[in-house]
Amino acid sequence: MTGARGPRLGQAEDEAIADRSFQSVAITGAGAGLGRALALELARPGVRLFLGGRTGARLDEVASACRIRGAGVETAFVDVRDAAAVSDWLAACDGVHPLDLVIANAGVLTGRAAERRCEDACAAADLVATNLGGVVATATAAADLMVPRGRGTIALVSSLAAFFPHADAPAYSASKAGVTAFATALDEAVAADGLVISVVHPGHVETGQTARQNGALPMMVSPEAAARRIVAGLARGRRRITFPLRLRLLIGLHGALPRRLRHAINRPFRFHVSDGAGDR
Repeated sequence: MTGARGPRLGQAEDEAIADRSFQSVAITGAGAGLGRALALELARPGVRLFLGGRTGARLDEVASACRIRGAGVETAFVDVRDAAAVSDWLAACDGVHPLDLVIANAGVLTGRAAERRCEDACAAADLVATNLGGVVATATAAADLMVPRGRGTIALVSSLAAFFPHADAPAYSASKAGVTAFATALDEAVAADGLVISVVHPGHVETGQTARQNGALPMMVSPEAAARRIVAGLARGRRRITFPLRLRLLIGLHGALPRRLRHAINRPFRFHVSDGAGDR
């Protein structure tokens, strides 16, 4: 799934502000999976896309597909663990065409290997640097650009794991809970500045990450379907985009159960993660 009590979802604060279109968009982790699907969903004539990622060949393929749809596209090597590089990249993008949407999407998955009780400590620390540190760097740099002009949307990709921590991927769950907490705080920090801070909580999305999860993946959706849901929510100015709703409701009920009963219910959904850090 692409864990801290966060705000209830689907509240009045999440009501649509006004439908909006985006002409200048930066996306991290755009070379595969959900990032690729988001780029393609947003690509159309009159839109300029700035695609960042760590895999040049895959970024080039996504860029070509977006250009076929009529978008102007620029790509760049972006490692979101390097906050200064992320800030410089976004400033350069903004200098070409002022950004009205930045999607902090880059993320990886690690977790417990089949033969281990716990995940690898070094891999877990690196995951947090990418999934949480990278999102913080991206969103903060984007806010610095948007606040002076009083408009813009920043989308932070969290996960339903923010509300349902996985025993087999504790660092991943913690990183996503951190993203949700950061987005909530940033939203309040810039509340008077005209920005929309949107946090996205998808369930299982069929990507390179989920391909490495060996276990049950209930209610999984395609990256294309996920991208449609996300872009539609962003266009309506929603500050919380959560799907599938049925899974979110089940997670809410699960959290109210006694610890031993929760663990018993979790047992059929335990998993292990194959080698390699799968990008979102």
